[in-house]
Amino acid sequence: MIGIDTNILLRWLIGPDEWDIGSSKKESEAVEKTILAKGSEFFVNSIVIAETAWILEQKLKLRRAEVCEVIDRLLYSVNIKIGDVNAVNDARQAFEAANIEFADCLISSLNREAGCRYTLTFDRKAANHAGFRNIYAKD
Repeated sequence: MIGIDTNILLRWLIGPDEWDIGSSKKESEAVEKTILAKGSEFFVNSIVIAETAWILEQKLKLRRAEVCEVIDRLLYSVNIKIGDVNAVNDARQAFEAANIEFADCLISSLNREAGCRYTLTFDRKAANHAGFRNIYAKD
């Protein structure tokens, strides 16, 4: 198994003509050839998923449903293993229904898996969602 970072993942997901991420066609072809190599298995950790979701939503302006579709493709890919897969899947489900960023959903999910009752935040949007509590809220 080989770990891949956000830059490699983005070059695999996004063609060089779809968005200028500073890559050449040669780089994209190299990534595609490597990712599609028979028998190759790749590890994508939850931080890479969070960074990728942010770039897709904020920079590429993809809709929430489209970002969820990309995450689903990664979750169900036969040659990609996702780190913290249960937390990523839970975060993806929350992200689809919530009005907060995927990274916030992932933070809440990882913290719940670690045994936290909730996650304290100053973020007003996040504080309105399950798993978060505004630091100023009374218990």
